[in-house]
Formats: sequence, C-alpha cells, structure tokens
Amino acid sequence: MNKLRIGRIGLTLLLACGLITASASVGPMATAAGTGLGYESQTLSVGGKTIALQLARIDVNNPYLRVMSVTAQGGIGHIESLASFVKRTGASVAVNGTFFDAYAANAAERYPNGLLLNAGETVFSGSNQALAIPVGKVPDIRRLSLKVEMTLTAPSGERYTFKPWSVNRYYGTANAEQAVLFTRAFGTRISFPGVKAVVKGGRIVSVTEGTATVPEDGQVLLIGKADMNQRNILPSVKAGNQAEIRQTVIDLETGKVYETSELQAAVGVGPKLVTNGKTDVNPSRDGFTDAKITTGSGTRSFAGVDAKGQLVLGVSSAATIKELAGALVKLGLTEAMNLDGGASSGLYAGGAMKRTPGRELSNAIIVKRYAKPQVQVFVNGRMVNEIYGYMEKDLTMVPLRGIFERLGATMAWDGTGQVLTVRRGGTELKLRLNSREAVVNGRSVALDASPVVADGRTFVPLRFAVTALGGQVSWDNRLYRASITAP
Repeated sequence: MNKLRIGRIGLTLLLACGLITASASVGPMATAAGTGLGYESQTLSVGGKTIALQLARIDVNNPYLRVMSVTAQGGIGHIESLASFVKRTGASVAVNGTFFDAYAANAAERYPNGLLLNAGETVFSGSNQALAIPVGKVPDIRRLSLKVEMTLTAPSGERYTFKPWSVNRYYGTANAEQAVLFTRAFGTRISFPGVKAVVKGGRIVSVTEGTATVPEDGQVLLIGKADMNQRNILPSVKAGNQAEIRQTVIDLETGKVYETSELQAAVGVGPKLVTNGKTDVNPSRDGFTDAKITTGSGTRSFAGVDAKGQLVLGVSSAATIKELAGALVKLGLTEAMNLDGGASSGLYAGGAMKRTPGRELSNAIIVKRYAKPQVQVFVNGRMVNEIYGYMEKDLTMVPLRGIFERLGATMAWDGTGQVLTVRRGGTELKLRLNSREAVVNGRSVALDASPVVADGRTFVPLRFAVTALGGQVSWDNRLYRASITAP
C-alpha cells in the first residue's frame, strides 16, 4: 500500500510548489483488463440423477466489474423481463433474484420477499439467508436481517425514537398502525392514506396527507393514523424537526452488526444449500415450509462462492433442493444458496440468454462490466458507496460531491457559466466544466484534467480532491480503493 501525506499548510502553496507530482502516485501503475467473467455448463450425477448446470463465474476483485441488486424499472412492486433488465442496465451477467409476489392481483404490488441492498442503501427490508458482496469484495452467504431505527428531534431538544415496520413495502389500508420508509427505489411519489413526512438532509422538510414526492437523496416516512401513532409518533412529525435514520444489517448467526454502507450489494433468498463445502439444507431453519421448496423438484437458480472466492451465479435442470445442494458440492462450491426458481429461473451470460424465465421478474442480480476501472472512494473511513471513481489512463477521477458533502461542504451550481462553487471552512473552490484551471480563494491553479460530468456527477482528479482537503490518501491495489483522510 502506497501512502501520500499532505500537510495542512494551505491548498494554494501545495499546488504551486507541486508537492504531488503525479496522481498516479495514489493509484495503480497499470491496470489489467481481463474480463473476470467465465461461462460454463456441466452435467453432474447426484444419487443416480443427472443434473445439468449452466453458470457464470465472476471475479469480484476485477475493478472493471460490479455486482448489483436491481429492481424492475417501475420500482418496487413492478415487474420486467430479464432481457429488459439486461438491456437497460448493460449487464454482462444476470440471474433472477429473490422470491416475489408473482400472483398478486395488483400488478404494482408484486413485492419482493427478501432483503435487497444496493450501493450501500436499503432497497427492500428482509430477514433471510443472503448473498452478500461487502465493499471488501469477499462474497459470502449469511443469515442477514435489516434493522431500521429513526429518531425525531424537535428544536426544543425533545426526542422520540421508534422502529419503522420496513423499507419500501406498503401493508394496505387495513394496517393503520404501519410506519414505513419509502425511497426512490419504490417510486417517485407516495400517495397511500396517512401522514407523509418528507425527509432530506437529516431533517423533515414538509408534512402532508396528500401525495408526497420522494427526494432523490431522501425518504418519505408514511405513518398510519391509528390511535397509537397519533399518541406516539405523529406529535414529533413536524417540518423542521431533525430526522436521524440508522439502517444496519445484523448477522443472525454471529450477532455482528454491519452498517448498510459496508455492503456493495445483498440479496436475501434461501434456503441455504452449501456451507464450508458441505451440504447444508434445512428449509425450516431458513423459514420455508412450502413443499415446492422443501421436497418438490423443479428448475432452479442459485448463487454461490467457489474455492477461489469467485462469485458463481447459475441455473439447474429439474432438481430438489437436496439434489441441487449435492450438485453444487460436486461443482466445488464452498458456499451456496437457492434463488427463486420454476418459471422465474433465468440466466444471461456469455452474451446470450442461456435460460429465459417464463414470467417477468421483480428483481435480479446483475454483473456490469465498465469500460474503465472502477475506484472505491473512502472518506474518513466511510465509503462513497452511491458512486465510484474511475481510472482514466494514469489519472484517478473521483466524485467531488460525494467527497465534500461527507465533510460538511456546501455547493452551488451556476448553469449559465457552468461553474461549481464549493465552500468548506475558509476555503472556496470554483471549478468550470471542461477547464483545466480552478480558482482557489481567488487564485488560479492548474488541474491534471478538466472536471467532467458523468451520470449527473462532477468528477475531478484525485490529487486535486486530496490537496483541497489538506489531508492524506492511501491506495489499496487489490480493492482499487482510494482512502482519503481529511480534517
């Protein structure tokens, strides 16, 4: 690991003296562009029965690849074909994810049944055996459960803490006691009966019983008007009150608690199939009683980890859960779990649909390959999970807003002049798109590359971001991670 220390003697002096001579000093000297993806088919015999497997192996350490949990285009509760998932996301590999309410009468209420996390954010609540992709890029399967806690604080200092029922699931008009958090993963508007509090920037910005718009970077808290809520929660639901939301994931086997930001993605399904390279099938332990799962035979999908630590996603011919587990042990997987199966079972890999699901899906696990190596960015120990940096030849480009917002900076965008102004403490930065010159406290400084906009975010060279903060950065070549420490 290479370390670069920058003293706090002033941004302008650091840049003028050129104390950092090349941004490559905080990044890799060269990048291997291997695909990190492989497709194969195998036929195995288990108890005298032949089981055909089609699968993809994914090297999650490859910086060009990211594993994601994705939901249908219309949001939580909606459905979409696997082929459409692939086309819309640009996936190189895609497999169906967790079970969902496929037979719900309302086509907008086909909710998932398992935990879904993506980019460090909760997509859907759940408590299941789950495929977890930590930011440390060591895939695993664990029994995970989401915990949500919310604290509302009035200007007087009076506080009220409670636990919302879930994230992104509506329980119907008959459940007036519900309190649910909704994010943009559900949709843009919430119009269910009840009181809606719009939360943004850690504060309630508005309260309505009408339709509420979900902020892109916020939530809507829906509170039913049952007597208990009117006595306990609603008195604290006022515009201007602070709203602290803490979402954590608990490992139900070890009791360890993770921040959701520690997980790049997670998909909860089950039952578990393989643990430590041995068959581990206990449907009742994992919450399954339906004979289709416990004893029935059918086409199935699965997720697992092989002896090299690679992620394995695939589908099988008709098999019972125990038969599939036996086949995956023979395949050499050290950990594995069942995904949704039957008509939902589908796999895209190797540039073709290997199995087309017989129905549209509510969610999928995808692997996306990027044209440029993706760079994890940490600021004072916390990951900027919503958007990665990237390598551009020998430069590391990082998201300016993701870094500075975590340090309390304010930003203003001048669309006419294409200028972004950033203020933090006594420092003011002015950046113009497509210009290799920045203005720092009224003085011009040169940049290694012009600020650019991608996916609605402004990216700047890592060297500039570090010097602007007066801090230090370390580089982890295995994880392609730039860790910035700043005062």
